[in-house]
Amino acid sequence: MSSPRTTWLGAIAACLQRITKAGGYNTDTGAMVTLEPHPVLGESTTAQVGVIWVRQERPQQDAARRTHRLTTARIVAYLPATYSARQEALDDIVADIEAALADQQFRFPPGYEFPKYQSAEPVVSAPADGWVAAVITVSGHIPIR
Repeated sequence: MSSPRTTWLGAIAACLQRITKAGGYNTDTGAMVTLEPHPVLGESTTAQVGVIWVRQERPQQDAARRTHRLTTARIVAYLPATYSARQEALDDIVADIEAALADQQFRFPPGYEFPKYQSAEPVVSAPADGWVAAVITVSGHIPIR
């Protein structure tokens, strides 16, 4: 039996695996979606997404404190890009992730909260490195077990 974290992260990954140009997205990042441990940035020539669990804490709602934990995950998206196309690639991958997560509550089992968008940040690389990355932070309540 999977842990609640693994179940929740797997549902997020299933959403992200939908990201393909054939599916109407800007990139084909969904072809390589991984859970922990995530890929090392800059070591691949293909687009990748890692879904990484980073924190659990008490829920904010009193009613959920005995049954759920507020869980935070980071979606690390890596996309090869030329120097002149870096900003466009960054915008494309963030837009793809936001679109892939939209209206996907049905992928999450009962009792698991759909991940709520918290923030997005670019990952800065040297211009000659040939890649761009973004970290999108999401959170949601999941059962304790």
